[in-house]
Amino acid sequence: MISSRRLVAAAVLLVLEAVAFALFVTESVTGAIAAVGFTCLSLWVHVVLHECGHLVAAKLLRLPVIAVRVAPFTGWRNEVAVRPAPSATALPLRMVLFYLAGPTANLSAAAALAAAGASTGTPSTRLALLGAALVAALLGLVNLIPGTSPRSDGRNLLRWLSAPTATRAGLRAAYYQEEISRALRAISPPLGHPVGDGEDPRVALAAFQQRWSTGRAQSAADFVAEAERLAALARADSTDPVVAAAIGQVLTVQFGLWYLYAAVVNGSPVDRREVLEIEELAQIAFHVQPHLSSARVAMSLAHLLNHRPEPARSLLVDIRPGVDPPDLCGVAFLLRAVAECHLGNHADADALIRAAGGGYQQLTEVVAAIRAADPAPPLFAVAPMAGTGPG
Repeated sequence: MISSRRLVAAAVLLVLEAVAFALFVTESVTGAIAAVGFTCLSLWVHVVLHECGHLVAAKLLRLPVIAVRVAPFTGWRNEVAVRPAPSATALPLRMVLFYLAGPTANLSAAAALAAAGASTGTPSTRLALLGAALVAALLGLVNLIPGTSPRSDGRNLLRWLSAPTATRAGLRAAYYQEEISRALRAISPPLGHPVGDGEDPRVALAAFQQRWSTGRAQSAADFVAEAERLAALARADSTDPVVAAAIGQVLTVQFGLWYLYAAVVNGSPVDRREVLEIEELAQIAFHVQPHLSSARVAMSLAHLLNHRPEPARSLLVDIRPGVDPPDLCGVAFLLRAVAECHLGNHADADALIRAAGGGYQQLTEVVAAIRAADPAPPLFAVAPMAGTGPG
């Protein structure tokens, strides 16, 4: 993946090279200009070649490609984006080869151009080929340097080489957060761009949804602090009940699904106090709008975390495909499957997992892990533990 900053740096090097041509090429001004033009044009070719290297590697390694962007000199990023399954076989090796493919394509082109330049007798042609080789080599080497961008080839290579297990776990967690964001959009659609006083509960909720749905968070501490502020607004008597219900739903699903993940995947049940706060927020939403499927999903999640599978199940039995939004149905079916697992109804849990489809792959794996466990893992800790929550 090549950033626009690196392209600017490469352009500066081309300018310096043009000066060198003007000083040292003595055949003719026309020959010097042609050589410089060829070298400059080669930068675009090398950018395309770099991304083609990633693309070919992704296809050979069977990594799902979700986007290909090549737009040099426009300020847009150039990348081949893949979405590998976190549980894929030999994933660290495959990702290392994928990130190496782009720079390798550039370095191979540099070697071929240098060889061609060394074998030609025309000075201007030799200089043009060697200049293009220099551009290719610089592009390949610069991309191997770990950068600050999450799309940096060097940075991703270092992550997959030095900490493959943690990187795989981080990939799974990132996909899970994407599924939570989808669930939140189904349960409580964004209220639009925040306008007005930031202390207004509706504006605060809109800002929260906008910031965290686009991944613009600065840190986990910011996330918790903003959630605590929203929770306080939901409890305030001055807050409109409908807005308070929306806040309760958003925080219950955001934190509740992560608590489920932490308990099952990380083996870290949350503190009982956190579960009680989740239940309080879910009650705010359910009390105001008990007829809404979204409020029932939030309340069911709170019941599950509180080890009350029977009321959790009863809240979700009426949710049907075609009546409720598909994403909402998928989450409801999977939460109901968790309840059935805790009640010992494994056949019903299997049927619900199938009915949920493949839209929530990470959440489905969490539910399948609960289904396979005997006994089902605890979802909250009896003894106090360190944890974070919205309260």
